[in-house]
Amino acid sequence: MESLKALFKKHQVIALDTCVWIYHFEQKPEFADITRQILTVVVKGQCKAIASELTLMELITGPLKLGRQDMADEYETLLTHYPNLTLAPVTRTILLDAARIRSLYGIRTPDAIHLATARDCGATLMVTNDLSWSKYPDLESICLSTIMQKPSG
Repeated sequence: MESLKALFKKHQVIALDTCVWIYHFEQKPEFADITRQILTVVVKGQCKAIASELTLMELITGPLKLGRQDMADEYETLLTHYPNLTLAPVTRTILLDAARIRSLYGIRTPDAIHLATARDCGATLMVTNDLSWSKYPDLESICLSTIMQKPSG
């Protein structure tokens, strides 16, 4: 995954979609290695990361559906105190930009909020597993599934 490291060197601030955290915390076999590599780059301070506070809501919904308040609390603590990660609030400015993104590119509301947050916080790369985000021209995006399909070099 040397090309992944090279990609992150080009970006001082990256934005992380909720799926990165879900795959990492739940140790999804097909994505565990790649999410560990991405989050290691963040922990080591090789770049800073941002995520919308919407990520917190999306992340803890699963545990709450299972009646696992303890897991929801643990995820909140981990996300809130994760090194070199800023959880950005959903502001009026972000919502107005999200509406613009949604209207221009047909991107779903939660995704538009994530993209608007990334832009507002100065991110230049969005890490997701949603190919539709590539329609948004103001940020480079990488899709985890696409990375996994590339031969390692």
